[in-house]
Amino acid sequence: MSPFIQRWVSPFYLRILHGNYASRIVVGEERTKFNGEVRIALAEITPEIATKLLSGYWREAITGSWLAGLKRFPECQHQIGRLLLQSKTCYAGQSHAFAMACYADDASVEFLTRYLDTYLRKTDCCYDQGWAMPALMWIDEQQRTDHAAQFLSPGGLWEQFTADKVSDNNDSWTIQVCKANFWRSMEYCCAHFMT
Repeated sequence: MSPFIQRWVSPFYLRILHGNYASRIVVGEERTKFNGEVRIALAEITPEIATKLLSGYWREAITGSWLAGLKRFPECQHQIGRLLLQSKTCYAGQSHAFAMACYADDASVEFLTRYLDTYLRKTDCCYDQGWAMPALMWIDEQQRTDHAAQFLSPGGLWEQFTADKVSDNNDSWTIQVCKANFWRSMEYCCAHFMT
């Protein structure tokens, strides 16, 4: 394992994945250690390091997008947005959507809207729709806008996409659960890492 991966990827990606850092999966001393490592990383990371991470595999991309989003590096936003739209690697789209919510600007809205308009129509592809939709909702709340409404209306693309995914035994694709999970991650980061 390269020193770069040991420094910038290994301590973070499994805890970032699925927002584990804000769940009951990462708790106690492990969470305290993670918080400290993140604060050090945020003090040391540069746009160049983030760009290198974003150019790597899914583990690197998860970490790169998450850290770049927390730092709101303008140099990285379009690269992250393009990666979100391409959806070439598993799981990385979670952090790409998260980063867009951190930027919370018009470019983020554009990337998330394009993503949702494309991937909510692909009902057989469960990618990162459950992250992108609440990311757009988060931006709406921050900006007092209503971009998400076009997808969430009755009979709209979100309902069509989740129609075969929600059941009495599985509520993980309901907008309420997706939103709660995303909000937990964002609120944790707002409280611990964002200035």
